[in-house]
Amino acid sequence: MLRTILGGIWLVCALLFFIMVQQPVSVEAQWLIAITALAVAIGIYTLRLSGTWKYIFLGAVSLVVLRYAYWRTTSTLPSADDLTNFIPAIILYGAEMYCLLMLAMSLFVSADPLERPQAPQYPDDELPSVDVFVPSYNESSDILSLTLAAAKSLDYPQDKLHVYLLDDGGTDEKRLSSDHKTALAAQTRHEELQYLCRDLGVGYLTRPANVHAKAGNLNNGLAHSSGALVVVFDADHAPAREFLRETVGFFKRDPRLFLVQTP
Repeated sequence: MLRTILGGIWLVCALLFFIMVQQPVSVEAQWLIAITALAVAIGIYTLRLSGTWKYIFLGAVSLVVLRYAYWRTTSTLPSADDLTNFIPAIILYGAEMYCLLMLAMSLFVSADPLERPQAPQYPDDELPSVDVFVPSYNESSDILSLTLAAAKSLDYPQDKLHVYLLDDGGTDEKRLSSDHKTALAAQTRHEELQYLCRDLGVGYLTRPANVHAKAGNLNNGLAHSSGALVVVFDADHAPAREFLRETVGFFKRDPRLFLVQTP
């Protein structure tokens, strides 16, 4: 019953909101509405107000945006009879409406986000060992060095953390290719990344052939893994330092847990 009442209240508020959006006002009044709404939104954001204030913030921002969209739709588009002006105007209008749609989706998501509890925290001596895999195919050493360094710097007991670069761009198949350029590039990459891994103190793994693409690369990594848990980062994904502290505890708490994926 309470949910039905709240739903009715929200519906009435939405109808009143859209009626407000469609009211014809002067340019001066529109400026006043926009400045007032933005001032309210900036004040709420600056003071870090939460709870009901969050919805007031979203309402204020939405009022400005929707009034603009309504004015843009009803008052600015040229006649379809004049194609010279109509076509570019419609293209620009479509681009603007697409941006507003993306904004609406982000506001919808942020209006009521899931509040997930922090992962359980355990003493270092009770934490499981973790192998970090960074699969790569053709990414440059500059990109990989950032990802590997960030993985190596994760806040976790260093004796229980092992980082591996899974290099599918330096396989035997590619280094022994009949194409001289392909073989030379693969051999150069192989040597460069081996040096990089030694310098950073991480493991380097490759394999005989590029079988089954990334899945095969990960399977090869698993064949060399000894960690109780495995984490996979894309080659261009530098993890936050607390990544393992915010994820591993879930596995420790629930032995049936198979997978944790972060936003």
